[in-house]
Amino acid sequence: MIPTLPARLYAGLLAMTAVLAVGCQMQTPALTAGCTVPRITSAYERLPPAQRPADVPARPSALPTPELSDAEAEAAGACVRPALLAAAAHSGDARLSGSEGWKRFSTVFYQSEHGLYIELTGNALAEGYLEFEDGPALPVGAVVLKRGFIARQSGEAIPDAQFTIEKMPAGYDPRVGDLKFTLIAGGTVIGESRGRNGDKVEFCVECHKSAWRQKFLFFIPPEYRPKN
Repeated sequence: MIPTLPARLYAGLLAMTAVLAVGCQMQTPALTAGCTVPRITSAYERLPPAQRPADVPARPSALPTPELSDAEAEAAGACVRPALLAAAAHSGDARLSGSEGWKRFSTVFYQSEHGLYIELTGNALAEGYLEFEDGPALPVGAVVLKRGFIARQSGEAIPDAQFTIEKMPAGYDPRVGDLKFTLIAGGTVIGESRGRNGDKVEFCVECHKSAWRQKFLFFIPPEYRPKN
């Protein structure tokens, strides 16, 4: 179940839809995974063409997103992960160097509040994130990475944009505890807060400002947190 967003945040999410849609269109065949969820695909193909639901690679906020089991989401995520890693490498963003070996923070791919299926990982400096609401502020240089996929009505899993949160030196952006937000899609850096194309990720800043009680971070749902 996707939580209902406050009207202001929902409006911002819709604005971001256009930005991310451009990123999805920038994907090249080499960065496309070609993965499917068999149960969803089978049900879709059994329907007469006239009865099949709309199935364009739009944002989940624009069309219903198929509900996947944890096992289905994890299998689809494992399939798209190589394409996501290739897109990260293609972006040339030094912060993602070696991200394929980063510690995984979520136990599986899970459905986020935006309708995407995501996993969270982070570099060694970010491992304090695993203390969640009770943890310390992230140290300078910590990077948390969110990556995932869109599930289409046909059962196809499409690699989606990737999102990083990096702790910067004091004074970088006091509005959000000096966190820097970067959006990468199709192997291209779309925007970074307080940097190039910063307006493209300003919604991220506005959203995270609401999490000031927890050091401007949002956390993994309890059921998808590591037990230890």
